[in-house]
This record gives sequence, C-alpha cells and structure tokens, in this order.
Amino acid sequence: MAGRRKPKNTRKDAARTNAAPAELRFFSERLRRKLGQLQAFSSAVVEAPSGCGKTTAVREYLKSFVPRDVEVHWFTAVDEAPEAGFGRFCREIGTIDPRAGERLLRAGFPNAFTLGEACEALRSLTCARETRLVVDNFQSLCPGLPAAFLGALLEHGGAGLQVVVITQPLGLEMRAAVAGRAFFHLTAGDLRLDAEDIRRYYALAGVALPAFEAQTLLGLTDGWVMAVHLQLRAFRETGAFSHTAVQTLLEKVIWERLSRDQQNLLLRISPFETVTGRQMCVLLGHDELPEYALAALANPFIRHDPATRRYEPHAVLLELIRQKRAERGPAFERECLLGAGDCCRDRGETAEALGFYARIQAYERILALDLSPLLFAEIDNRPFAALALEIFERCPARIRQEHPLSMLRLAWALKAAGREAAFAAILEESAPAEDGARRDGAAQGEARRDDLLRAEWLLLSAYRHYPRPAKMLPLAQKAGRLFAGACSQVILPQAPWAFGNYFQLSEFHLRAGAADREADALEAFLVPYSRLTNGHGAGAGALMRAEIAYCRGDMAGAEIFAHKAAFLAENARQHVIRLGALKMLADIALVRADTPAWQRALDGLERAAAGRNDFALRPVLDTIRGAMLSELHKPERIADWLRQGDVASRPLLPPVRDNALYVHVMYLLHRGELARFLGTQKALPAGIIQKSAFSAFLFALLMAIGHMFAGDRARAGEFLERAAAKALPDGFILAFAASAWLLRGLVEELIAKDHPQLLDRLNDLKARFGSGWETLRAALSRDEPPVNLTGREREIALLAAEGLRNHEIAAGLEVTESTVRTHLRAIFQKLDIDRRAKLTERLK
Repeated sequence: MAGRRKPKNTRKDAARTNAAPAELRFFSERLRRKLGQLQAFSSAVVEAPSGCGKTTAVREYLKSFVPRDVEVHWFTAVDEAPEAGFGRFCREIGTIDPRAGERLLRAGFPNAFTLGEACEALRSLTCARETRLVVDNFQSLCPGLPAAFLGALLEHGGAGLQVVVITQPLGLEMRAAVAGRAFFHLTAGDLRLDAEDIRRYYALAGVALPAFEAQTLLGLTDGWVMAVHLQLRAFRETGAFSHTAVQTLLEKVIWERLSRDQQNLLLRISPFETVTGRQMCVLLGHDELPEYALAALANPFIRHDPATRRYEPHAVLLELIRQKRAERGPAFERECLLGAGDCCRDRGETAEALGFYARIQAYERILALDLSPLLFAEIDNRPFAALALEIFERCPARIRQEHPLSMLRLAWALKAAGREAAFAAILEESAPAEDGARRDGAAQGEARRDDLLRAEWLLLSAYRHYPRPAKMLPLAQKAGRLFAGACSQVILPQAPWAFGNYFQLSEFHLRAGAADREADALEAFLVPYSRLTNGHGAGAGALMRAEIAYCRGDMAGAEIFAHKAAFLAENARQHVIRLGALKMLADIALVRADTPAWQRALDGLERAAAGRNDFALRPVLDTIRGAMLSELHKPERIADWLRQGDVASRPLLPPVRDNALYVHVMYLLHRGELARFLGTQKALPAGIIQKSAFSAFLFALLMAIGHMFAGDRARAGEFLERAAAKALPDGFILAFAASAWLLRGLVEELIAKDHPQLLDRLNDLKARFGSGWETLRAALSRDEPPVNLTGREREIALLAAEGLRNHEIAAGLEVTESTVRTHLRAIFQKLDIDRRAKLTERLK
C-alpha cells in the first residue's frame, strides 16, 4: 500500500486493507463487469440483505477499479442514537468538505424545518481531489431520516466525488425518494452466484464439482457467497454438503471449532454491534488480548477496521452468538449484559449503559447512574418515561429508598409523561423528614445534603398543583430557602417547558374571564422558580401576555411581548418557549399582511430547530409548522404523521399529543372530510376538551365550524355560543373574526345580539385578518414564491432550475461558489423546497 496514500490518510486506508479473506472475495464475471461500470456514475446504491457480500463487493471495486491516488473515505453506520450517528456522518463529510460538514452539524438531525438546509449542504459538496465516499450500513443511519436526505446525498454536487451507499433493502419511502435518479444500482440479484459461478468458485479451491451438484448447491445456498463458502468448509471436513440452514451450518463450521475460551469471548462481546480491543480486555479482565482471543477474531465473519480499532461481527454470526448466549440461561445473559453496561458506564456512555441495564432489570445499577440528561431521551427506542414506570412498578423498595434523588428524577419524567398516579406515589414514598426530625449531631455536610434533598422534593411537589402557579408558588419559595443559592439537579433547563406545549393559554388559562390574573400568577411563580431551575420557564410569562394581546387583536402589544419572550427564552435555552414566541410573531405577521415578517419568523423557527432534535422537541416543530400551514389552508404540506393522526404510536408528551390532534382535525376540516372531522372531535377525551378554558373554547369553535359545513346551522349556533362564553369574557375576539367567513353570518349575528360593544372591533379584525390571510396564502401558492426573491436570488434560481451546477453559476455571474450557495439556501427556504428539481415548478 506504500505510495497510495499520504500518511495522514491512513484512517481511510482501512477501506482498502480490511478486505475479507480470499475465499469470500470470489466474484462472478457478471458482477465483475458490473463493478467495472460503477466508476462511470457519481452515485451508487448497493442494496441487498445481510450475507450477500455487499461490503466485500464494494471493497473489490475500490481495489480493482479505482486508481491508487484517489482518496477513499469509508463511513460505517452502527446501531446508536440517531443524533450520534448523524453527528459522526457530518464529521466524516467535513473531512471531504469542511464547510458542508459544518452546515450539516449546524442544521442538526434533519426535520421539517432543517431538511432544506441539510439537503442543500449535501448538494453543495465539493472536494479538492478525486474522492470516493462509501456509506456502509446505511439502514442503521436512516431510521428517522427523511427520505429526501438520501436523494440529496445521491445528487451531491461534488465534481470528482463518488458516493456509494451500502444498505439492506430500502423501505418504500426511501425507494420512492430515489426513484428516477441517475445512479448505479447493485442488488442481491447481481451479488448472487449461479450454478456455473459456484463450479468456478470450487475449482479455484481445488474441488471439482459436477454440474448437477452445483445446481443442488445453488438450491441450498440461494447463491449467497457466504453460504457457498460455509458449504465449501463443510465439504472439506466431511466430504458432503449440508442440507441445514445457514445458521446451523455456521454453527458447525465456525462455532463448534472454537475453544471454550474463544466462545466465551464472542459471547461477552455479543451485546455490542462493534467492539474495540480495549473493551474486550475489560470484559475479559485482561490487560491485553490473549492469543486465543486474537485467533478467534481472525475469522472471515469478523471484520476489523485498523483505523478505528473496532471489530464488527457479521450480522449472521452476531445473530448466532446471541442465540448461543441466550441458550446459556438467564444468569449468564444477565452477566454478559451487566458487563456490557459496566463497560459503557465506565467510558461515560450513560445512555448505552442504561440500555443494557434496563434489558435485565438491573435497577440498583440504573438508579446509581446520573439520569438527569436522559429524562427526555429515548432508551432502546422507547421513551425514558416508560422505563421510569417499569422501575416504579418493579424495583424493590429497598433499592428505591437507597437512591432518593434518582427516584425524584423518575418522578419528574413520569409527571411529564402524564403518569400522575405514579408521580404522586413516588413523592409520597420519597418524602424526607421535616427539619426538626433530623437526628442530633448530624454532620454539617449530611445536614446540607438533607436540606438539598428536601428542597428538590418541595420543588417537585409544587407540580402536584400544576398548572395552577398561584398554588405552586409557596412550595417554590419554601424550596428556595433550602436550596440557599443552589439550583435543582432534578428539574433542569433542558426539560421541555410546559411538557412541550408552546401555547401558554391552552395550558394556564383555566377560567373564563381570569386570563390577566392567571398571567400575573404565572409571572410571579416564575420569579423564584426559574432562578432555582437555572432558567426553566424563562419567557413563559411574557409569551402568555403576547397570546392574550393577540387574541384581543392588539398586535402592537402582542409583538412587544413576543419579542421579550423570544429574548428571555433564547438566553435561558428554553427552546419550546422560543418556538412559541416565533409562532406568535408569524401569527401577528399574518394579521398585518406582512409577508417578509412572516418569513423571518419561519426562518427563526428553522434556526431555533438547528441542533435540537431530541424526540420530545421534533414533534413540537412538526406541529408548529402544521398549525401555520393549516391556518393558511395548505394541508398537503403538513407532516405525514400529523395528516394521518398518528399520535397513539408515537412517544409524545401529553400537551404535544393534544396540539398534534388539533392540527390533525384541522387537516380533516380543510380536506372536507366532515364526518371524520366531527367524529374525531367527538371522540376526544374530556380531559383534552376541558383541560383549560381555552381548550374548551377552541373545541366549541371547531365544532361550530364543522356543523356549519355539514349544513346544521342551528347546531353550529349552539356551539358558537359555548365558544363565546369561554372566550369573550377575556375579550378574545380575534378567533371569531378569523372564523367569521367559515360560519356564514353566525358570528356577526351573535356579536351584534349579545356583545354589540365588540362589533366594530370584530369588523376591523375581519378585514385585517382576511387581507393578511389572502396575501400569505397567495405567497404560498405554487404559482408564486412565498416571499419576493431579490433580483440576484431570482437570477440564481433560474440558472439552477436550468440544471447548472454551483461552480457554473458562479463563473457565469462572476461571483464565488460560496455566494451562490448562500443565495440558494435563502431561495430554498423562501420557496419551501428541499431540492433543485422543484425549482422549475415553483418559478413558473
């Protein structure tokens, strides 16, 4: 390999040096010819099930068909948290194009708001020299990735760059996203051997195989090179072929040939997808790997990457050794998973450790972890709250009592998930002794720990009265005296405020006519509370003031409070509140027919979304976007899961679920599905409808609209009166003005009859809202950009629509490629698209 790479690229050389053993590198002439064609394409997808030889085929392509001076980057996705895997991918992209890698990292895991930026970053990829990027095990990277991301990766703009994606069979959505694109496609059919290929394979190994036996072997192996290889090994040892399945054959020719120590090694590493030598030493209790371990790892079904020093068992082998681990019984299974968890814990990989411990109900080890960063995370693809409930129900009382702070953290996660009974029960059993009950002579340090624990308990106990801040305030004040300047280690600022509800009125406005007093109470509570929680809830009071002013039609007051809320929230890392403030600014812009301000608010949402992709926040972003588009009657652009009402199968916090249901029913309304709209509304639990005065008002208003659309004017009038009874005591007139045209005179009749003092206000807001709505909706139509493009932006957009690449546009306009990319990013955001292919239809 000398001379093929510069020394600094030795990490990438693993793509070439880590090949499979010779007998697994057999290729049919048909496949070899096709691999030779791959170099003519800028993108390729190698798609087949495990065991077909996908990775080996790509390595052969790099070895035989790619010049030695070409730079190779090999990225292997593994089963890990989506954000972690995506971050590693971005950093790998950064080794090719630092600017593109930085843009991807800044945008964060793609969601509805950041997808356009992420896709444009991929399409703007450049490389300084001829380069190949291989993305192996793409299926482990793609869970949660929008399908358009794969399309953008294949459409990359790097001259001299070739992207090869190796993946197990793509799902329907991913397949649809890449359909019609000009990329090289290698499938299982290309990788499988036929009967003649099998004869040639055996001949090279010194075994003469008659044609009829080759045909028999084809039936046994389905042409998989791995299975053909296993049959060859069996034939050499027994003189006959095995009619057992691949797993059984692998057991006979690999597993049964290992010593007990070697088997034990593989069993110990079986919880991991990949493992380092250092981890194996820890698991075995050795300072360095013994000879038997090195011999076991020199296996054709275990791949070693010298660059990362990681070993990766083939998926089929991993399945076998995990099966063997289970056969050893529950005690051995527990021992292996405990060892894996301890190994991760000692490396600071708390989430991974928790996942292993949770699988064997190692509650003492779980509660000994610092769980704070994980309370709103997913562990093994389930929300932490599900694990918290399991611990509450199954963990022995003795262990719970030994870890009071961890139990309070579990209680907080359960409260957020709406598990009120479990939350209350943990608080009850965790109640610390009163100050006076502390034993005499307690050390000062112990006394301080007792004070802090009681302070945490009091602060959390305030949530027994949530969402009534006036009742929560005394407990927060009492906790503050015990904290004595310290901050909570249970309620942290990264917890989603109001459990993900970006609209404060629907959470804290409980009684008609009391909105101002309730806002006073919220602001009073937040003074000590935010200080004790290092900023949790900062800006929520100002946001509620903005919402009150907006609902009354006071756009000037609403705007001031919304900006105040956004500022406070941003400085305290209160992402949900910041998103709510930006949504409020977008709503204000609509009433004012201020399209640029609406676009600025949308841009702000996208920026706020960057880097914030935990499972609790992603649906909040989708829901806000859905609410904005629903208001403008653009249901086709709402996220699929919201259109389908897919809330039961998702790990949504209760307020997020409620807001998602609102977007869904609005989608049904604007689609004209009146029966489903009314039926869904009537099926909503009373706890959602009566949650707050604002929730009851909104339900009644939507029911009035639905019945009016269905032709039942009388029933619509009844619901409209209910809505008025909930909203008008607080002066909330704007929603009636916005809905007046849908209710065909009912609103005007009601206001004139029962609230004549509001009639002029109603008519004024009707005109303003109608004008703003028409302006924004026209801007979002397919025939006109949502915001007027600048002259330069339109010029670049037209050239890009004609198919010109960034460097061609830059040369023609005498600007830098960086300038072109900057303009294209703005264009994509303004046109609400994620790829160049959509430019033509949007610029008609």
